[in-house]
Amino acid sequence: MSSSNNQLDRIAKLHEGDLGETPFAVLLYALARARRTVSIEIRRGPLLKEIFLEDGVPVDCRSNLVHETLSRFMVSTGRLDEATASDAFRESVARSVRFGDVLIERELVTAEDLIKILQQNLAHKLLDGFSWRDGSFRLAASDPKLDSPLKVNVVQLVLIGVSRFATQDQIDGSIGPLIGTQLAVNPKPAFTVDEIKLPAGHKPLVAALQSKPMRIDELASATGIAYEDLTRSLYALTLIELVVPADQVPKAAAVEPEARPQRTATAVVKPPARIPAPQPAREVSEEVRRELMELVLNHRRRDPFDLLGVDPDRATTTAHLRFLAFAEKFAPWRFEEGLTEKARDVFLAGARAYAQLCDPDRRSALLKERKKVVPAAPKAKITNQFKVETDLLDADKQFREGLQLAKTGDLTRALNQLEFAVDLNPQNAIYRSELAFCRFRIDPDANARRAAEELSAAIRLDPQCGLALYYSGEILRQVGRLDEAEVFLKRALKPMAPDRRPVDALRSLSQDRKVSG
Repeated sequence: MSSSNNQLDRIAKLHEGDLGETPFAVLLYALARARRTVSIEIRRGPLLKEIFLEDGVPVDCRSNLVHETLSRFMVSTGRLDEATASDAFRESVARSVRFGDVLIERELVTAEDLIKILQQNLAHKLLDGFSWRDGSFRLAASDPKLDSPLKVNVVQLVLIGVSRFATQDQIDGSIGPLIGTQLAVNPKPAFTVDEIKLPAGHKPLVAALQSKPMRIDELASATGIAYEDLTRSLYALTLIELVVPADQVPKAAAVEPEARPQRTATAVVKPPARIPAPQPAREVSEEVRRELMELVLNHRRRDPFDLLGVDPDRATTTAHLRFLAFAEKFAPWRFEEGLTEKARDVFLAGARAYAQLCDPDRRSALLKERKKVVPAAPKAKITNQFKVETDLLDADKQFREGLQLAKTGDLTRALNQLEFAVDLNPQNAIYRSELAFCRFRIDPDANARRAAEELSAAIRLDPQCGLALYYSGEILRQVGRLDEAEVFLKRALKPMAPDRRPVDALRSLSQDRKVSG
């Protein structure tokens, strides 16, 4: 475990490197473990992402991919139709205001809804990095003026990303040396189980190892988890140091698990008996909740005067009164569990603003800053729907061109276009499915296995992807594995309805059975 620690410490101090040598998952975890505030630029060919971390926590990600813009993300997830999103996008460009602010003004979303959507979009953008097998990365000091209100549970993200995108070679290379070795839960991980908030698929495995150390074969028997899924989960859990070889666990800790000190995400200090702990208010009004969520979105964009509502000409006499009112309204203990952390961030932002206003030098600097005239940003030229003149890469365009080429029988060029679409958006199960079947059509004998693996990856991303299930069944039918094919084709019936291709394939399968019988 010490050599692993040393390696992670070394990675956290890198300035640049190769993602083939230092996978994105390892890089992200090492930086989170070191609590670094840094920007990570990852690049592969024309693809570019810039990820911002504060104290090791991802708070923002920017890329040159069209489908990762907020407007496209909301359309792809069904939260907006294209016409509404296009109209709102045009207004945001014309007025030089954020797309999300336009949505709130139009009452298409609430501030609370928008925060959730932004959080999901950020996680989606970050997950793409786990699919990169090569490329370069470069680290730099993060922008101190970053105004993102978001936070992603980085260790949970690593678990999900590795579970979805790790290759079998990566898993075999990591888990192979552990076969025959007893494994245990690390009593002193960098992040505890409570901090991680384990995804459901990992919980049975961790629970089994918390009862006693086990070998991989014993774990499979105790949990009933399929071996492939078990090793994939173990790979992720060993990467974040939650599961380690049992011989690396101090014996005293292994024998007396109840004596292990438990770290929590936020240390809770019990106050002396004579001072009662703050009690939650009976009810926080809907108006205060709305104000809180709006401040979560924009408190980093406001200067101390605006945040606390202080008149610059009367700051010395009113700042303390405004802060007291602000602190009383947004005290974290007033809010239920789901909003406590958000209220704490706003509360602390108010405290920092008050400290700045109380310091004569800092207050003077703020006043000078407010008087500066900022020239208006040049308006971007709007062209077509969702488009401003830009160099953004459009995965959907590449995918549509690939499908058209496949329809005309130009399979080799279609394969190139579909590969590029998947490269740009590796989380799209439909893209992956069409790519796999195009590859199979080019040379069924040579490409059947690889196509099946690509379809398995698509199903892992979306178990209800009817196209992936149908193509899996059709490939299995064509190679003569009829019983397995039937299972996939039947699973494809419901998600693909009213598309009749799975029905026709099942009829063909029935004829195949008669011929072979």
